[in-house]
Amino acid sequence: MIFDTNILIYLSNYTLTLPNIILNQASISVITKIEALGYAFKNKAEHELLVDLCDVIPVIPLTDAIAEATIDIRKKHRIKLPDAIIYATAAVQNLPLLTNNIADFKSLGNKVELIDPFTL
Repeated sequence: MIFDTNILIYLSNYTLTLPNIILNQASISVITKIEALGYAFKNKAEHELLVDLCDVIPVIPLTDAIAEATIDIRKKHRIKLPDAIIYATAAVQNLPLLTNNIADFKSLGNKVELIDPFTL
């Protein structure tokens, strides 16, 4: 499954804990890595945990297929570019998206299964 940026932030500040089986199946978009590591943390330990997470979770690069899917999404929907890239990454990889921001993606259709981590 693809983790949205908010999932990494919740993991870094212990707002969320996930079973190892889910963590072992996780991937992130390159944009998630950029957003998460670019976040201005006041707590250095949270930032260090994020760095560690990004070192072990596979990062899916921006490919032509993801770029094309992102372009298609942006033509049809008013959505922020990072969210469009993350959603397109999940769609192209044919993986569910783990996010606490279901509402941000709901209008994009049913191409990607959206999972709220707090309902697991």
